[in-house]
Amino acid sequence: MKARDTMHEKALRVGVLGTGSMGQNHLRVLSSMFEYDLVGCFDVNQEICAQQAEKFGIKAFETQEELLSEVDVVHIVTPSFLHKECAVAAAKAGCHVLVEKPIALTCEDADVIIDACKAAGTKLCVGHVERYNPAVSTMLSIVSEEEIVSVTFERMSPPVTRIFDASVVEDLMIHDIDVLNALVDSPIKKIAAHGAKIYSDTLDYAQALITFENGIMASITASRATEAKIRTARVSAKKSYISVDYLGRTVDISRKTSFSLDIGYATQYAQENIVEKIMVPMNEPLRVEFLHFSDCIRNDKEPTTSGLMAKKALMMCHQIQELALVD
Repeated sequence: MKARDTMHEKALRVGVLGTGSMGQNHLRVLSSMFEYDLVGCFDVNQEICAQQAEKFGIKAFETQEELLSEVDVVHIVTPSFLHKECAVAAAKAGCHVLVEKPIALTCEDADVIIDACKAAGTKLCVGHVERYNPAVSTMLSIVSEEEIVSVTFERMSPPVTRIFDASVVEDLMIHDIDVLNALVDSPIKKIAAHGAKIYSDTLDYAQALITFENGIMASITASRATEAKIRTARVSAKKSYISVDYLGRTVDISRKTSFSLDIGYATQYAQENIVEKIMVPMNEPLRVEFLHFSDCIRNDKEPTTSGLMAKKALMMCHQIQELALVD
């Protein structure tokens, strides 16, 4: 627990910094959770902040400092370049911090955030929300029993009009990099990457091929210039093939079998493989993430998407981005 000694059985007082589209999702989910007492929000755009505060029956704070003084937990849903400033201020105020991905724009800033929360004795969780997608958590539990050969990720989105302060690698690909890091516990042997600037001054399309020291290969494609929304992962293992649709929340496993059916005359039926369709809970990933963080705060656990895991993903992002820009 943090220095303010929030009572174990009481709801955690929470505030949201940033009331843009993602911040509004945070407000929506938090407002319906009994684990949290949604106190208020702050945004430099006071008009939107006031609108959201009225919608959820909470306080629209006039300053960030005022909000931090009245909550136990703060969700930082600001532009990425503000993450360090906001997270450090929150930690110094004694608040547990959930910061949206990427944790920061540089690894140095990530270290500052991690160190600030450690010094303050507060928990730090980074919003790599796909790790809390039931389809992904189901996949991770399945592959823990498999011998992985390769992994393929595709994350495609149509063009949008919002202004980017991060490339498609930091904006979209980072989700799959984080999942990849959860799948493969091995140093990287080699990375190859290429990409293209299409609608912005930074990469809007990128592909990366990664080889790990243990022999596992990974292919990751991310696009915000594709007229379709795709979120998939495919895992090739020695004894199975696992296909995951993040959006449809489906997980299918193909396995080889030697099953045959002798029906008593010349024609026999043989089945070379079977497909298992796994039941996946239809839980909202944001809600699962927030429940996980509240449990970590109350029971002094390290969040699954910790600051160190987020920094690891960011480091790989930078490697991929540098190689793609050179291409």
